[in-house]
Amino acid sequence: MPLFINNQDQERCITPADAIDALESGVRQFSRGDAIRRPRIDNLLPTVNPDEYFCFSSMEGGIRDPGYYALRIKPEIYAWPKVAGKMRETTYSYKPGLYAGMVFLYSTKNSEFLAMMNDGYVQHLRVAATAALGIKNMSRPESKVMGIYGSGGMAKFFPLAAKAVRPIERLQVYGLNRSRLEQYRDEMRPKIDCEIVLAETPEAVAKNADIVVACTNSTEPVLKAEWLRSGTHLSNVTHWELGEDTTARIDSAGLLVRRSPVSIKGYVDDDFGIRLNVMAYIGGRPEERAKVPVGRRSENRYPNARYVDCCDWETNTPYWQQRRAEEITILANCSYGTLEGEVGNSAGIQGIQFASIAGRIFERARDMKLGMELPRELFLQDMPT
Repeated sequence: MPLFINNQDQERCITPADAIDALESGVRQFSRGDAIRRPRIDNLLPTVNPDEYFCFSSMEGGIRDPGYYALRIKPEIYAWPKVAGKMRETTYSYKPGLYAGMVFLYSTKNSEFLAMMNDGYVQHLRVAATAALGIKNMSRPESKVMGIYGSGGMAKFFPLAAKAVRPIERLQVYGLNRSRLEQYRDEMRPKIDCEIVLAETPEAVAKNADIVVACTNSTEPVLKAEWLRSGTHLSNVTHWELGEDTTARIDSAGLLVRRSPVSIKGYVDDDFGIRLNVMAYIGGRPEERAKVPVGRRSENRYPNARYVDCCDWETNTPYWQQRRAEEITILANCSYGTLEGEVGNSAGIQGIQFASIAGRIFERARDMKLGMELPRELFLQDMPT
């Protein structure tokens, strides 16, 4: 029977280390042609509120072993308000504080529908697990201090995933909202065995840090290049968080897989364009479309860096074995680990992330008898389509 697996059951049946292992298998398969993904595409329409846009986002992918295919959909209302003088991105479904993203999982062996899941937990986990693959293969093995910008969902998952691959002993965390920052500290203390320090300034986050991660919803840079010390490994959630001064200091940008960069040059279709650094179809009049951020183009994002393989998947040799101690490193293309081309958010391995990690969640939930069974006949019919 198909399962419905909510966020709480997902958390019960998988650890960050398990997710990293599942994703590593998916990436290794992708490197040899045994996995596939379709780039993310967003469809945007104006709403009755002139400051908001409806967005329907989707991405998908599959892995040959054990044979899972995942589709992730994300219907949301977008807005871009100014907070403390900086533009922020906010989203919701139905009403603020609620979200409606889902992941649908299928078997590639007989196209059986296996599971549907709320996408909140698996979404945060797949981004953090990918960042952890970058940390595992590129950062110095002795990395113990982690600096974090942000105190929201991603900021809670990144250190847990990093702790699974590096001996993290200290977190240095900064956020604009002090009360949220204190709440973050109190929530994380029982989850991670390390010191948690609330930084007074954004500069203090990077001081003496071996790993620095940006986990915010800011559409403007949160980290200055002058704050970074040599030997740091960087990770970020959105392309906006790291400014040109910071990316210019990066020495090596790691690729999880060698793939051609996504190019849409010459592609023409009504209403098609680049918004939020993603392939998108945009409705509305010209003045309405102008409200949707385009995002910084991704070509030559790391002007002084060389692209390197995070890991030789045939020999399982990580890049850190050959890195110079003073190098500043990053996993290319935010948390996606591929060459970007013109549209970074569409160029990644999101579909493989969901197939790998959602597949592992399904296996664990089935074995632990978690989730709600759904009648199989609801999803089958005898009329060909």
